[in-house]
Amino acid sequence: MTTTSPARLVLGREPAAWTSLISAALVLLTTFGITISTETQGVIIAAANAVLGLVVVLAVKESVYPALVAVVQTAVPLFVAFGLHLTDAQQGAILAVASVTLGFVFTRPQVTPKVVDGQVLSARDAYPGE
Repeated sequence: MTTTSPARLVLGREPAAWTSLISAALVLLTTFGITISTETQGVIIAAANAVLGLVVVLAVKESVYPALVAVVQTAVPLFVAFGLHLTDAQQGAILAVASVTLGFVFTRPQVTPKVVDGQVLSARDAYPGE
């Protein structure tokens, strides 16, 4: 049996169509003399993919945490590519803090403790032998 799921659209188009449009715009800009390095073009495409992925995740109501982490992981190198001066240590710190903060904000409220007879069980009691 074959099943299909509805396409996830962003402003009426598939995310791949938007990525193609962005790629074409970059080619057009560089063709007309605007200097954009290949590395910067790659970072722009990666950022667009991350944002489009986030939009799709929000549309399907999935857990937004992984998508937001991906956006941050893409945004930091993008900002560096456009001239923000950050050391490797600073970039790592931003990514670590963002990951922990986003996990705290988006994951923790969705986790509920196991309750038996009105009592919240500890992890040791809830999962004996682990």
